[in-house]
Amino acid sequence: MSHQVLARKWRPRKFEDVIGQEHVIKALANALDTGRIHHAYLFTGTRGVGKTTLARILAKALNCVGTDGNGGMTSKPCGVCSACTEIDSGRFVDLLEVDAATNTKVDEMRELLETAQYAPVSGRYKVYIIDEVHMLSKSAFNAMLKTLEEPPGHVEFILATTDPQKLPITVLSRCLQFNLRNLAPNLLAEHLTKILKSENVPFEARALDMIGRAGEGSARDSLSLLDQAIAYGAGAVKEAEVATMLGALDQTYLYSLLLHIANRDAKSLVAEIETIATRAISFDLTLKELASVVAKLALVQTVGAEAVDGAEAKKLTEIASRFAVDDIQLIYQIALLGRRDLHLAPDEQSGFTMTMLRAIAFLHGGNAGATTTPISATATPAPATGGYSSAASTNPTEDKRIAAEASLPYGAPSPSPPWASGASSTSDVANWSAFVSARRLTGMAGMLAKQAEFLGYSGGVLSLVVSEAQKHLADKKYAEKLRADLVGVLDEGLRINVTVGAASGVSVAAVEERAQREREQAAVQSISSDPFIKNLADDFGATIDLAAIRPVG
Repeated sequence: MSHQVLARKWRPRKFEDVIGQEHVIKALANALDTGRIHHAYLFTGTRGVGKTTLARILAKALNCVGTDGNGGMTSKPCGVCSACTEIDSGRFVDLLEVDAATNTKVDEMRELLETAQYAPVSGRYKVYIIDEVHMLSKSAFNAMLKTLEEPPGHVEFILATTDPQKLPITVLSRCLQFNLRNLAPNLLAEHLTKILKSENVPFEARALDMIGRAGEGSARDSLSLLDQAIAYGAGAVKEAEVATMLGALDQTYLYSLLLHIANRDAKSLVAEIETIATRAISFDLTLKELASVVAKLALVQTVGAEAVDGAEAKKLTEIASRFAVDDIQLIYQIALLGRRDLHLAPDEQSGFTMTMLRAIAFLHGGNAGATTTPISATATPAPATGGYSSAASTNPTEDKRIAAEASLPYGAPSPSPPWASGASSTSDVANWSAFVSARRLTGMAGMLAKQAEFLGYSGGVLSLVVSEAQKHLADKKYAEKLRADLVGVLDEGLRINVTVGAASGVSVAAVEERAQREREQAAVQSISSDPFIKNLADDFGATIDLAAIRPVG
């Protein structure tokens, strides 16, 4: 077969050709140049970032003999000597590549390691490359530990894995580990540009940008997509055809979505979503791309237009000016959460639509300008669902306060009760139960306020009385706590006098206890007189557990 796929044809054959892994290349090159070679290396990283490629280049560097046949170990293998050419063609007898995914058993590992004791046949080092090493069984790992720790001087181990967390710590501690990075989309696009120019294939730069993003950091995946794009475009790589092939979304659609959100134009937004749906584009991918664009808007707002690509800078700057800084952060978070929850929606389109409408709903300014039907301010309120009817209030003062609050504009603060600010009058304090309830006192101050009965308030002195059963509350530390909570409400020179005496049962706690008992009695009476409950008890000979009855609310 004459044709060779791009991923194989353009596989790097020397360190200089590897892209995006300078931190690994520098360390390996320095080690080779100074002769400080470790006996076991571990390369980790996602698929297609260069783990096996670097392992093969390292094997060449260890065994290269130069163009004259007298060279030594080098960081720049010649590529023409017998060792280099045989390694490139997969014929080097002293290079053993093992796929751990298909050789997981301990017996297979033992057979492999038995050959380690023999000297190299033609090379300087016998190199073992074990790919996807995390797939080995526990027994296989144990079998290789001793050899991995103290191998013969002519043996080099190079392990590669996409999942280093699955490796035993005993293996990790015996290796020199290098983490290979995912490749940036712009770096992949530059690499693809170089390849297409060498292959004399016409292309559009925006198409390569899309492939670079779709590659998700993998050079091999990007090259495979590039092969597919060349085939799809009949020998050319064009933006429109690549977008169709990938099911990707044109950036103009994303810009339109953001402008409709900025204008709070729900009708146009939904129409735009319908247009996207007709192209059969994944809404999951759309949310991913939208989050990417919103991230660029955040950069434009905080760093400036120079933080993004020049071709997009003008449009992104225009859109960024339509949003507040915190709105951009909000839309980004909505896009991420919408993508996370997309599988829970009835279908992708409805899930995406709700995500976009949520962005409009939560922007600053509420739904101002949104093309949605406003809720009538005179709509009849829904009936109360609690245990008490809102129409059955018996407190005229409270009714007036509620009516006053209802007449305020939406969002305006409610008027404070008279005891909430400033000094209160004697009549306010005299209504001790309401006064204490409004203050929401807790701790020691709340205990004293609820258990004590009001005697009087005059001349800056608040007089309270507690029953003999609660005499411990007459301790001055309780009075000091209560004074600290009330000093800003009553007089600055407030003094609290607590005495122990006969209580008349009108303390806040006593009133609440009686009310609770009355509610419990009413609940018991309601259950006991219910015809359905009576028939149920008669039919099955059941008895009602009165102690288990609790009032609603």
